Formats: sequence, C-alpha cells, structure tokens
Amino acid sequence: MRANRVSISRLAEMSDISKATMQNYIYGMRDPRLSLCRRLVELTGIPFEELFKEK
Repeated sequence: MRANRVSISRLAEMSDISKATMQNYIYGMRDPRLSLCRRLVELTGIPFEELFKEK
C-alpha cells in the first residue's frame, strides 16, 4: 500500500486505527479489510489501484 504525502500517523488517525496497525498494512504484514480500503480511498483521493499497487 502506498501513502502519498500523508504520514502513517495521520492516515491512522484519519482511519481511526492505531499507528502500528497502519504500519502493518503499509509494510504488507497484514491486509486491511475492504471497508478500510474504501475509506482510505475516500480520505486520500488516491485511486484504489494506485493506493494498493504492488511494489
């Protein structure tokens, strides 16, 4: 998962989850639920395909 111009802490705060949980999603240690994926797309304005692009 990518996070353009938004800190991990800020994304976690906006999503109402812990920073540690957000880090697990970003670094590929866990997969977020679809509902959180949709919320992140809404909050960031980054298209789903871009936000969750494979590295």
